[in-house]
Amino acid sequence: MSTSPQPAQAPPRTRRSIFPGLLLIALGVIFFVHRWDPEIGIGHLARVYWPLLFVLWGIAKLIDHLIAQRTGTQHPPLLSASEAVLLIVLSVILIIFGVGDWVRERAPWLHIDVPLHDAYSQSRTIAPQVIAPGSRVTIETARGSITVRPGHGNDLEAGIHESANGETESQADERMRQVDVLVEKTSDGYLVRPVRQNDFRGTVGVDLDVQIPSTTSGLTLRTGRGDLSVSGVASPIDARTDSGDLEIHDAGGDVTAQLQRGNVRIDRVNGNVTLRGQGDDVEIGDVKGNATIEGAFVGTVVVRKVSGTTQYALWLMRFASPWTNISVAQLTGRMELDGSDLKVSDAAGAVSLQTHDKDIEAENIAGPLDIRNSHGDTKVTINTPPREAITITNESGDVDLSLPAKSSFQISAYSRSGEVHSDFPIPSARTTDDERQNHLEGQVGGSSGENPPRISINTTYGTISLKKSS
Repeated sequence: MSTSPQPAQAPPRTRRSIFPGLLLIALGVIFFVHRWDPEIGIGHLARVYWPLLFVLWGIAKLIDHLIAQRTGTQHPPLLSASEAVLLIVLSVILIIFGVGDWVRERAPWLHIDVPLHDAYSQSRTIAPQVIAPGSRVTIETARGSITVRPGHGNDLEAGIHESANGETESQADERMRQVDVLVEKTSDGYLVRPVRQNDFRGTVGVDLDVQIPSTTSGLTLRTGRGDLSVSGVASPIDARTDSGDLEIHDAGGDVTAQLQRGNVRIDRVNGNVTLRGQGDDVEIGDVKGNATIEGAFVGTVVVRKVSGTTQYALWLMRFASPWTNISVAQLTGRMELDGSDLKVSDAAGAVSLQTHDKDIEAENIAGPLDIRNSHGDTKVTINTPPREAITITNESGDVDLSLPAKSSFQISAYSRSGEVHSDFPIPSARTTDDERQNHLEGQVGGSSGENPPRISINTTYGTISLKKSS
């Protein structure tokens, strides 16, 4: 008895992935957010949160796999051609937004953004209000710049400049009419803030120009997006902006500042300065107390004339060791730090410099000097005979130390895979010289029984030069 052959079973059907749909939803959300409020900064958000694309991809593929198991169908490929095209389109759009945000921040005068609706503005003032002496003044705005100046007597006065987008001028005016600026009594002073600043169309910009009495005990400034400017305020200042420039001049007390994007300029401060966060260029000068900088400032950092101690800790990642750690006591000259160089000149106290991938120059340091560097050259010039210890540790870089001809010191110089040169005669020196290392140790000048300062230099793959300065 013969049996007929069984028909071949069809392979399971391949189902479509949900990933393209999620990408289209993401594109729609991006365009909606930009239309709702162009100032949100899609490009900046993309630079920070782009890894979420991988999270979205992983979630979509996990859901695809679970649905395929449940329905008995074949799960879709890891990345189809249509998904690749959508990813490229989304990436290009995010890059365009990112370039636009970057250009708008660095060159706002170009006006590259074309608003979806026209922008309108108006200015007004609020009635002066007498505040009690010794009160603390807090000024806040969700979006807008804040300017503070000293006023007359015990009056607090404020000028207001509002701006809003709208399809028509009357629509923008209506949005601005909804905003009111209040001066409220708090437990320790007064709070100046706009109310009803946000609506379904976005945020109405409110710039505040405030004059405060000289008798205030403190000043606090907060803005989500806008510049902060303070001049001639005698009380301590606490200022924060998430996106904007910060300028403080002629402050009579301590200054504490924090920002996420923008430039900083602080000078003539009769107290301590503490700056935290991240941003671009920083300039701090004429500080009677200490100057402390913590964060990631990617531009040029300049500090000059600080009577106390200058400290700078550059953090590239949280919960990690600082990439650059600087401490300078009694900075009578200038410290400048940029992407490739670190320069310190004229310091009367102890100096400690620890960094990576930078060329270091230090000049006229009177106190103890400790330098730890890697992948960069180090040049030190001491204008008077040294009285304090000098320690230089360098990895993969040259070390150049210049001292006056009549200096007295003990020297220990060691270079692995490099050379050691000295313009100073060292009669009692012990030297080694082979293909791998050079070592120079001995004493220059000094009478018997004298204990001159010790100079210790260590480097790898670099030359050590001990020179007589002219």
